[in-house]
Amino acid sequence: MSLRQLVWTLVSSELDEKLDEHKLHGTFLRSFQRLSSSGRGTVAPPDELIVKHLQGLGRQRGHDRHVLRFQSLRSRLHHSAARPVLALLFHLRGGDRGVVEDVSRPTLKEVRGGWHLASLANQKEISEAKIVRDLLFALQGVSSDCFDSSCEVDPAVLLTRPAWLLCHRILGLAKLHLRLSTDAKEAMGHGLLHQALCEALRKQLQGYYEVLAQLMSCEGLSLRSLWARLLAPMTRLHFLSQLCEGSRGVFGGALSSMVFASGFSGDIVAQDLAKEILRSVVKPLWSMIRAWMTEGELQDPYGEFFVIADASVPLEDLWNRAYSLELEMVPSFISLELARKILLTGKSVNFIRLCCRRTWSPEPLGTSELLPEEEIGASFDLASRVERLSSKTNEHLVKLLMNHFSLGEHALALRRFLLLGQGDFVQSLMDALQEELDIDANKIHKHQLMGILEMALRQSNAQFCSVDVLGRLGIKLRSPERGERGWDVFLLDYSIDSPLHVVFTPNIMQKYDRAFSFLWKLRRVSHALAASWNQHMALQRHLCRDQRDSLDRLSLLETRQTLHRCTLLRHEMHHFVQNVQSYVLEVLDTSWAKLQQGWQKSSDLDEVISQHERYLAAVEEGAFLAKGSEAILSGVSALLSLVLEFCTLQEQACASCFEVAAVEEEESVEAVFQAVRGRPFARSLAECRASLDHLASTFQMKLQLFLRALEDRSIQATASVSYWWGIWAEDDGPAWLAGLWFLSCLVEALSRALSARWVAFRDLNLKSNHLKTDCGVINIVNLSAETVYTY
Repeated sequence: MSLRQLVWTLVSSELDEKLDEHKLHGTFLRSFQRLSSSGRGTVAPPDELIVKHLQGLGRQRGHDRHVLRFQSLRSRLHHSAARPVLALLFHLRGGDRGVVEDVSRPTLKEVRGGWHLASLANQKEISEAKIVRDLLFALQGVSSDCFDSSCEVDPAVLLTRPAWLLCHRILGLAKLHLRLSTDAKEAMGHGLLHQALCEALRKQLQGYYEVLAQLMSCEGLSLRSLWARLLAPMTRLHFLSQLCEGSRGVFGGALSSMVFASGFSGDIVAQDLAKEILRSVVKPLWSMIRAWMTEGELQDPYGEFFVIADASVPLEDLWNRAYSLELEMVPSFISLELARKILLTGKSVNFIRLCCRRTWSPEPLGTSELLPEEEIGASFDLASRVERLSSKTNEHLVKLLMNHFSLGEHALALRRFLLLGQGDFVQSLMDALQEELDIDANKIHKHQLMGILEMALRQSNAQFCSVDVLGRLGIKLRSPERGERGWDVFLLDYSIDSPLHVVFTPNIMQKYDRAFSFLWKLRRVSHALAASWNQHMALQRHLCRDQRDSLDRLSLLETRQTLHRCTLLRHEMHHFVQNVQSYVLEVLDTSWAKLQQGWQKSSDLDEVISQHERYLAAVEEGAFLAKGSEAILSGVSALLSLVLEFCTLQEQACASCFEVAAVEEEESVEAVFQAVRGRPFARSLAECRASLDHLASTFQMKLQLFLRALEDRSIQATASVSYWWGIWAEDDGPAWLAGLWFLSCLVEALSRALSARWVAFRDLNLKSNHLKTDCGVINIVNLSAETVYTY
């Protein structure tokens, strides 16, 4: 509005309504022309004269508020041309009685070079009905005669103090309405939940407009009655205004949490209003949950859902890395456990469709049953409905993996072949690979070993496994290092494809390879000891049957001493290997039984994976491959290496004994020792005995270090488990504590058993040294054989 239009409006509203339009227009022209040139001289501007007059009026009447109102109005009118408007209003309201010349006709009088319009003597005061009418307009955001569009009292309107106070309070409600109207229009581009909040605000404002319509239809409404009837809308709009202020910068699930938290108030009206708004705000969230759990789709264009997807993750890592929870977006009325179930259900649907290549739609729990429209909100039992849908989907996925993709059968195949649970197959494979793996690791070839593997499968009960399992079994060779043989780089391989890759991940298969390497070395040592014993028995039978008379007494004594020392050391080593092997096999059997029980109780794929990881953790613990068992593993490896060194030394000792013996039928002996004669030149018996003594002392020293490491580990495990055992017994804690307790007890029992056996063999060695020299070799061998069977 221009200054000319503003002056015309003010003049027409302040002058007598009985004046005709011609006189009113003339007064306006004269006032505007005179007032436009005011303030150009050296005299005081008209606004300062108005301030002085109001100060004098305030001293006379005690109304200082006029001065304050005028000063605040003047500070907001920065335009210089607006000051004549204030002067015009001042004179029209009768601010200066000394310049009034004619009460019947307004005239202009020059005062100190400035122009002021005299006031009308018969000026009418604003009626209460007009104020009420203009207030109702202001409550709707419409400007009027008394109040402008910014919900402020017009500077030309003078009200009594009670009326001014009531108007000020009512205009506060009008300002709240203006802010809410502005906020409700800013919905686009801020997210679906924010748009739902703005829609809820618009619905609340519709109720506010209905109240105003009822008030406008009332007749004879006073200011006090208007204020009384606006108290309830004032409370509601004040709550909505606080809600809007709190929602700035908040979106997604955090926005619904904010709305939900605003309902925790002692005001029942605020609680009901928060619930009503929350019902509208969470509708987009429920739609996202419904689409995710039933179709596996993320209908989240603004990033408001608490489930997020990483599009860069390949399909092989869909289950572990593709989807995750955004904790900041999880609403406060949804627990983290419930959010995890929602995430798991959608992942299961996508895994079935993308990895298993199967269609799945939870028809019994459709859209209407999952989130009925009449119960949408935070109060209905979302947890029970999510639980039902999650259980059905996850149960279908577990059955699909177990039955259609034979997860249990492949796990059993890994136990049979990679964990060496198929004994006849392992024995046949070692016998067939003996010559191939004894050579340098750089000289062996995979295709030759594959033929031997197929032969070992046909010669054992492994041939009755399914064709799919046998087709997955293969051989892989580790990168050899300097000095390694084929035994050190040989590994059995088992190929895994989708969707079993989610359980048997590359990291899991590496753990199987580590366990296979340890168990393969353990079985190799046991196989070497058995072969050594067979070789010893063959030589002993030959010497006792045919060659005893042909040996002189000295050679017979040297041969007997050498074989006796070999027998004692072999028995001690065999006992150690047997104890370790029995312990490891017991751990494997127990862990497998627990895995089967755990899989039967598993309700989702995460539990299936977790049970298998616990199974492998137990296998690693039993095979001394777990973290913290490095000292024990190095001790076992050193002892096993000594056993292999002993087997090589015994072959040389047998060759030396054969060279000493004077055999008449050389051809038959060569048939027995064909493998022995292929060796380099055999050492003398004295060198063999010296090497055996050194090897025995080294083995005993390593064994003591190994037992000490076992005892230290047992003490640490017992001390830690004893502390947690009380908590587990009182609170019925997790099952891994019981497993750790069992492991510590088993380690302690193993260390005690090995210590006892070592003492027994030491005593046996001392007794054997006191045997008479004229005792036959066959008596010593029989005593050694009885010792083997006894232990």
